[in-house]
Amino acid sequence: MKRRGNWLWLPLWTALFMPAAFASAPTNTPEIWLQRMNLALRNLNYEGTFVYIRADHLETMHIAHRADDKGGIERLISLTGPKREVIRDHQEVKCILPESHSVLVERRYTTTYFPAVMPAAMHAGALAAHYTFKDLGEGRIAGYKCHIISIEPRDGYRYGYRLWLDARTAMLLRSDLLAEDGQTVERVMFTSLAYPKHIPSAALKATEIEPGYTWNSQGDPEKPRSNDKSVSWKATRLPPGFALARSDVQRVAGVAHPVRHLVYSDGLTSVSVFAQATASAHKFLIGPSHMGAVNAFGRWVGDRHITVIGEVPLATVELIAESMQPEQNP
Repeated sequence: MKRRGNWLWLPLWTALFMPAAFASAPTNTPEIWLQRMNLALRNLNYEGTFVYIRADHLETMHIAHRADDKGGIERLISLTGPKREVIRDHQEVKCILPESHSVLVERRYTTTYFPAVMPAAMHAGALAAHYTFKDLGEGRIAGYKCHIISIEPRDGYRYGYRLWLDARTAMLLRSDLLAEDGQTVERVMFTSLAYPKHIPSAALKATEIEPGYTWNSQGDPEKPRSNDKSVSWKATRLPPGFALARSDVQRVAGVAHPVRHLVYSDGLTSVSVFAQATASAHKFLIGPSHMGAVNAFGRWVGDRHITVIGEVPLATVELIAESMQPEQNP
């Protein structure tokens, strides 16, 4: 990623994917297919290998996911590039990085599933003002017959999606994230997949972490400091359909002081805003930056630095960043 500064550490596996109706339901609309896809990720055990592709970068990962009534547990292991292991349980996401002898921990706010394509409360009807849903027929991925669904944005403030769903289970086997010109900016695709009846606990247990590793935690809630008179923020202008979904003060890995975190969402995709007070001005992102489908924009508002980041077009993060203003607390 091109960058001009010190990024706030962000979740390695960001969230966009989930639950809703089963095989006995009618399957003749894209909306019903998406509902079935969400349920499949909640109710199925699955294990397999997938590739993640952006530009000329390719990563291969192995995943084991065990469903349960609390949202499931999963373990991901990198098969190419630097060693990396991700464990997601009911409370947190833990990323183990052996080469840097470090562990990154993110507290979880909501249950998310690989490969994180839809939010749990996603309602196609409510999204119709900003997206068009289309049935693109049949295909084949990892040996499975698939049904292909398209989600096309109605403006340039969000990406489109093309999804390949297992024709029998509705499990997501491939997801393409599409730019406004139709080009694929990111792809996640299974190359092999099985639905075992049982996933043993050993398959979900993290590799033993050696002594001497550095632990960094993100997402722990913090109370605003009593001398902070501008901890609340608002966007004075948002892309159509986006609204504030969450606002809190939390710990961010690598940052000394608590950070104000806001999330804006259109019901399908989301954008994070991080605001922090700091005395130094030379280590922070100013202007745009990107890595694959993720765009970011940084700016100063008085003595506070704002970073806006999301899997959305640059125009979206820039618009939100330029509109962020502090609200003085009484």
